[in-house]
Amino acid sequence: MVSFTPTRRQILGASSALSLGIVAIAGVAVAASHRCVVLEVDGVSTPVSGFERTVGDVLAAQGVSVSAHDLVAPAADQSVADGQTIVVRTASQYKVMVDGEPVQAWSTGDSVDAVLDEVAGGGAVVMAADRSTQREALPVVTASGTLPVVADGSSHEVEAGPGDDVTSLLAKAGVTVGPIDRVAFSQQDGRTALTVTRVTRGERTETQAVPFPTEERDDDTLAQGTQQVLQEGRDGQVSTTYYEETVGGRTTVSVKVGESSTDPVSRILVNGTKEPQPAAAAASSSASSGSSSAGSAVGGDVWAALANCESGGNPATNTGNGFYGMYQFTLGTWQAMGGTGLPSEASAATQTAMAQRLQASAGWGQWPACAASLGLL
Repeated sequence: MVSFTPTRRQILGASSALSLGIVAIAGVAVAASHRCVVLEVDGVSTPVSGFERTVGDVLAAQGVSVSAHDLVAPAADQSVADGQTIVVRTASQYKVMVDGEPVQAWSTGDSVDAVLDEVAGGGAVVMAADRSTQREALPVVTASGTLPVVADGSSHEVEAGPGDDVTSLLAKAGVTVGPIDRVAFSQQDGRTALTVTRVTRGERTETQAVPFPTEERDDDTLAQGTQQVLQEGRDGQVSTTYYEETVGGRTTVSVKVGESSTDPVSRILVNGTKEPQPAAAAASSSASSGSSSAGSAVGGDVWAALANCESGGNPATNTGNGFYGMYQFTLGTWQAMGGTGLPSEASAATQTAMAQRLQASAGWGQWPACAASLGLL
């Protein structure tokens, strides 16, 4: 048997060859673990290279923090392949109403309709429209199409594109809004709409009348059965002022802020209680107080003489200056004695009866000139 003992040179050479083999294998492994990927964060793409094994490792190496609401594709725990694109969409929080209930929702949508579609989940969702001029508004739609603008009971279909915002859509629909009007996007059954709800704020005054009372008094200087209006009545009123807010025609706030009032004025009626005196006795009594020559001038028919003095005895006399009939009644006095219509339209007997009633309640002084000329005063 032949034995072989390697020399030192042979051992070193073999060791060197083995070392080169190990280095070659290691180089291949290192090259295989190096990856070039594209990291896209909210639409901004950046090429990235390194030895990270998972998506989460790449994000950490690039200082990208993600929350539970953000979108990461592939998922953070997935392995990274050379040439792969990693997409990150940062979620934003929105205040919305879902089926009438307020909700704090997160969405990675890049337009209003995308946010509503993501949040809706089969319910009716409403989000207030952003009308700020201080920041860039979220686009309304991601793809062109028609969108209804609802205002004042009418719906206007307008063309909407990715470049449209609230202002441009309202302009296309010919709808103007005030600073306190409410503008909101809503989505139901997969379609987004822009709705304008009118809001008004201001004061409203409500006035209610307070009816006047009627007061009656007795007066023994007026003939029994007669009535006069001593004072006309006037209604009072109560005015109440409210501060109100209406939303879509419905009152949501109504607060009383003031009240003023005026008192009613009573209507006062005077009822005569004086017993009437016989006309002949009154004439005799009045005539006896005058001179004998005046009494002879009356000739025994005081009423005929008085009528003749006042109007020439014509029952239909209408002077045009507010005096009527044989005894030249004013309309107010005639009505106070219970007369109706114009005195000049009544019969002579009626006018005489009214004159006698007036004389019984107020005396001969109602005809100062003629009564004096007849010796009755």
